[in-house]
Amino acid sequence: MNFRILNFRNLFIATLSMLCVANAADKKNPPGDFYDEVSRLNKVLSEVNRKYVEDVDPTELADAALGGIRNILDPHTTVFTPKDYEGLKVSMEGKFGGVGITISLRDNILTVISPLSGTPAFRLGIRAGDRIRKIDGKDTKGLSLDDAVSKLRGKIGTDVTISIEREGVPELMDFTITRAEIIVHAVPYYGMVTKEIGYIKLAQFSDKTTSDVENAIKNLQKQGMKKIILDMRYNPGGLLNQAIEISELFLKPGDVIVSTRGRTQRTESRARRKGIVKPEVPMVVLVNQGSASAAEIVSGALQDWDRALIVGKTSFGKGSVQTIFPLDNLGNALKLTTAFYYLPFGRCINKPENGIKGLKLQEEEAEEDADETAAKTDSTKQDTVKRDTFYTNNGRMMFGGGGITPDVDVELSPMPWVVQVQERMAMYFKFAVKVRPGLEASGAKIDVDWVVPDSLYTQFKDFCMKDTNFMKIKSNALVGVDQLEKSIIHEQNYMGDSSKTVSDSILAQRLSEMRKALENNRDAQFDENKDYIKDGIKRELLTAVVNDSVSTAFSLNRDEQLKEAIKYLSDMNLYKKAISAPSKAPAQKEEKDKKGGKAKGKK
Repeated sequence: MNFRILNFRNLFIATLSMLCVANAADKKNPPGDFYDEVSRLNKVLSEVNRKYVEDVDPTELADAALGGIRNILDPHTTVFTPKDYEGLKVSMEGKFGGVGITISLRDNILTVISPLSGTPAFRLGIRAGDRIRKIDGKDTKGLSLDDAVSKLRGKIGTDVTISIEREGVPELMDFTITRAEIIVHAVPYYGMVTKEIGYIKLAQFSDKTTSDVENAIKNLQKQGMKKIILDMRYNPGGLLNQAIEISELFLKPGDVIVSTRGRTQRTESRARRKGIVKPEVPMVVLVNQGSASAAEIVSGALQDWDRALIVGKTSFGKGSVQTIFPLDNLGNALKLTTAFYYLPFGRCINKPENGIKGLKLQEEEAEEDADETAAKTDSTKQDTVKRDTFYTNNGRMMFGGGGITPDVDVELSPMPWVVQVQERMAMYFKFAVKVRPGLEASGAKIDVDWVVPDSLYTQFKDFCMKDTNFMKIKSNALVGVDQLEKSIIHEQNYMGDSSKTVSDSILAQRLSEMRKALENNRDAQFDENKDYIKDGIKRELLTAVVNDSVSTAFSLNRDEQLKEAIKYLSDMNLYKKAISAPSKAPAQKEEKDKKGGKAKGKK
């Protein structure tokens, strides 16, 4: 084999350059000369290529070397194969050629979760729960989800034939679907949650995010929106320019939105235009542990300028900038972390644990602190607080180095165990697929006003109890009983047969009673959570029969974090108290302002 023919030189050089960059931060092991290191790596590869006991696949060697990048840098730095790079571009562009269905594996069978409204699959009548048994005549058994997606996607205007197995239909149904441009909307849902409060669900930051949000805002304004909730929970982020443009919709011209700082990158972005939502419109932003990157930039900028109240849970803390560098003409590309994000008044979004180097630095600082004597003075402690403490435009105290901390922390109520299992095993989805034909045949009108009858609840309960996989799932308490039994048997074996004979029957009876009581509790949990279960049945039937938007609107009724947001927006005294300046400016902030600390960015 000849490594040069396969053109992996750029990959290895890129790997080594990152190794050198990482080593540069290690004071104990100063880096060697870059070209010396390249030469060393080339010699190793050459010897492996010529003399290793067996032939070595150069692709495997390259992948192993590149995989090691994450061990010394951060999880977000990686090398894309042509397929991975194409997938990234699709997700950022928000459009692709396809049939218009969301699919997943259910019981190892390729299953339609939902057709996307207005797409070719939707128009042809593909349903949630349809099982795809063949694609272009080839059996899908054993086909991975990624491979199935690849087969369904393709050039716009081309055809693909899928063979569907549907509940209540004895034979496979063939659908020939002409692929079309499928646009994944950044705003899957928006609507009015009260007469005055508009709600926008922002799911990602792709090319069309700003236009989608602007469209939602304008429609809500026509419906009388006077207050707004922007929901970015579980939003993984995306394009930086879209985060800046979304922030501009709510901020004043000249307000700093975000800055980036790195070895070769230093930028500052400000709002360049007047927002389409007036500054006096009260606003709440919802975030949680799944909100990351661009979602954190928007929520952090609005928090720093006291433009919105942040409600939910602390965000993910992914505050690093990735830049894509093509490596060759084959489609390989390097995604490299090149800078960190900083909010308007200096906070860094990034959590140390979201970068390997950050963790190492954190460990080194901890070691240095441990080596110091116990003679630390109070002033030293105050200096540490000053370095990590920041203030919003109104003077509210914030802390850096770990995502966006909400102004109002809302802990979600724990979900009952039996309901957790039902959700995890998609029991509501499976049940909706099973009963839909019968409901439609009976003339039932499934809409937002439809009420789930008790008979359907009972039918669902029986459906779960007859599902062997569902019944095999044990609660934590039942698992604990099993462990207790094992411990008792182990102890009895250790003690000998004399004690085992005396206690075995008594203990066995007690364990049996405990198991029976816990099984009865499983049954009781159904009735204790009857309303929740009915809502789950209705949610899935609305998704299947009507559309995702109606289902989402219905599901919001049980959203505790959304209810908290509505509470603050419905009580302006409560809202203003939460977002306004403290009665007396902190001494640390006054000192910072005297020294000309963090630029406030006022115009």
